[in-house]
Amino acid sequence: MIYLDNASTTRPSAACLEAVQKSLSERFGNPSSLYDLGFEAQKELERAREAIASALGCKSSQLVFTSGGTEANNMAVLGAARARKAWAKNIVSTGYEHPSVANCLKQLAREGFEVRLTAPGSGGLVSEEKLLAAVDEKTALVSAMSVNNETGARLDACALAKEVKIKNSRAAFHCDHVQGFLKEKLLISRDIDTLSLSAHKVHGPKGIGALYVRAGFNMENLCFGGSQERGVRPGTENAAYACGFAAAVKETASSRFDPRPLRDALKSGLEGFEGLHINSPESASPYIFNFSLEGLRSETLLRYLASRSVYVSSGSACAKGERSHTLTAMGLRDSLVDSALRVSFSSDNTLEDVSSLLEALKNAQRELLGTK
Repeated sequence: MIYLDNASTTRPSAACLEAVQKSLSERFGNPSSLYDLGFEAQKELERAREAIASALGCKSSQLVFTSGGTEANNMAVLGAARARKAWAKNIVSTGYEHPSVANCLKQLAREGFEVRLTAPGSGGLVSEEKLLAAVDEKTALVSAMSVNNETGARLDACALAKEVKIKNSRAAFHCDHVQGFLKEKLLISRDIDTLSLSAHKVHGPKGIGALYVRAGFNMENLCFGGSQERGVRPGTENAAYACGFAAAVKETASSRFDPRPLRDALKSGLEGFEGLHINSPESASPYIFNFSLEGLRSETLLRYLASRSVYVSSGSACAKGERSHTLTAMGLRDSLVDSALRVSFSSDNTLEDVSSLLEALKNAQRELLGTK
């Protein structure tokens, strides 16, 4: 099997699986219970929180465990905007956010906010100057992802957050850091109010993520219940998955994996392919590479590759096969959008994997298009 869809999910690491199993079997108590088994579970939960916070560069008290990146984004975007609705009128964001942010923005538009989007250019990059120009004294929130999940396009969230606060100190700043965590340098500062993470993008378990919340930041809660996670995200904590998340973070953070040789080999190997169009910008994260082979629909190519146990994707896994939101926002012609493939790397991958993919793509064009 050749698995090159790591932006969708990664294989849980051995350390993650061991940590989850140990927590479930040995420290299975409810972290809120007032006896030894519960105390032990609570200690494990806090140790996990400290490990993830250390990797992010924040205090453990600023990290709230969630069910994943989607919930973290919902909590941050909806919570920040609604807390400012008494005086704010608009929200500013990029035109290529993940659906868990983009659909929150649509909901806030229904609630009366003006949503101002800055679309990426044809090269895949969002103009930070245009984004900042959309911010005014009535802006409730600016939401910008650090790494686009489809093309790998980068955005300097730290620098942008600083400029936003200079222009409007009351505006909240949220960063979707799901694809950037442990891959891109990002220094948490007071300019970033909230930031989302997801465990299964870094070899952790599915079903858990985290939300960084700056100390003293005002946002409206979406859920109500007990006092778990300081009341921000009430409900019995998933301590076992938090332990798995922490174990994966420690292992990933200590690895020296560099995806650039794999990305470069793929890019070089694709030269000369009929209908090739590279959709990722030159400055994109090397973990994600998006391209089109015009003339073959993505669905057809994905089925062909999957039949040969080679796995890539056509875009965001959350889109469930719908036309790429990001590539459409870039203004690419339909034939390029409909033939796009996204390849994404992890430390599990090798140059042999890239060679196998290239060979499969050559065979696909030969068999399906009749090329030589």
